[in-house]
Amino acid sequence: MPAELEWQMWRQLKCFDIMRFIFTPVMPEMSGIDIEQYDNMTTALLKCDANTPRAFLEPTGYNSLHDLPQGDITLILGNTNHSNMEHARVDETYKIMCPSPGHLYPTNAAAVALAFWHGQ
Repeated sequence: MPAELEWQMWRQLKCFDIMRFIFTPVMPEMSGIDIEQYDNMTTALLKCDANTPRAFLEPTGYNSLHDLPQGDITLILGNTNHSNMEHARVDETYKIMCPSPGHLYPTNAAAVALAFWHGQ
């Protein structure tokens, strides 16, 4: 999708007090936008605060959204073609229960989890 449209979708989630957006891989058309970009997930995860709990939102996550940590967290989202499970410990993975099988784009998964986390 066009970079400007994708950024608009992510930017709408700032109402949930998101402090930083980090994208991988680097997309030149997204440069100059208020995001950080890194070549791969390993590098991006190293740039996150090591003292902040990580929450990987994955269709195959092990924990319920009811168990998301409170306070500051780092949400890590994959895309419809790639999971980030290889980077997560089991206790860091959270599953969004969908009424029917399917993929959630990261912006959709983030919106669901953030609304749930804020008690909506």
